[in-house]
Amino acid sequence: MGINKVEIGYDEKDETKGLKVRVNDDKANLQDLLDAWQPLCDDDKLRKLYAEGQHHACRACTVNCCSTAYVIPDLIAFKKMAALTGLDYPEFVARYFQEEKLKAGLLRMRPNPCAFLQDNICTIYPVRALICRFYLCCQLAGETEQLIYSLSWTGAAAAQLFAEQTGLLPMSSPSALTSFDLMFKQLIEDYRYDPRVQLFLQSGEYGDIPLAPFM
Repeated sequence: MGINKVEIGYDEKDETKGLKVRVNDDKANLQDLLDAWQPLCDDDKLRKLYAEGQHHACRACTVNCCSTAYVIPDLIAFKKMAALTGLDYPEFVARYFQEEKLKAGLLRMRPNPCAFLQDNICTIYPVRALICRFYLCCQLAGETEQLIYSLSWTGAAAAQLFAEQTGLLPMSSPSALTSFDLMFKQLIEDYRYDPRVQLFLQSGEYGDIPLAPFM
């Protein structure tokens, strides 16, 4: 059996440094990372801050962060979610995104709880956004945290650009922005001109996005 393109685990010498991503193939892509990441959700050996007894599968979590999360989806997830609902992009945005944030120029999904959360279960789990896929209440090594942060926000910036370019966002009203909104808007601006945004704009699948530029 060959070596996995991406592996995730603790430093053998010091687990306190947190989970670390190790890429074994320079041709590894984002889907390879997601395939390695997903099993962590059901790994009850990992110490999870909000899990029952701090060791439990995420599916049994009673502290559901989806209830209040500030989710700006990455572009690939945005398109897949729209396709799953059977709506065109304008209808999808109107139904599932927060009206006042759209007016402020932010593509935020409806929160409190997430519009796709029913009976504490995500109804779009296979196509959920990167920011949701990567959320794991475990300690992460610094470089791993930066990796998933960069991937999530590059993808979100691509979704924001796509929404602007296709007329899905109205003219923004700065007066409608809260301090929290301003923080997220600044994150989008920080990534807007990052050349890696083009990888999301040009890709239809996570497997089309190489990891190397993010490492």
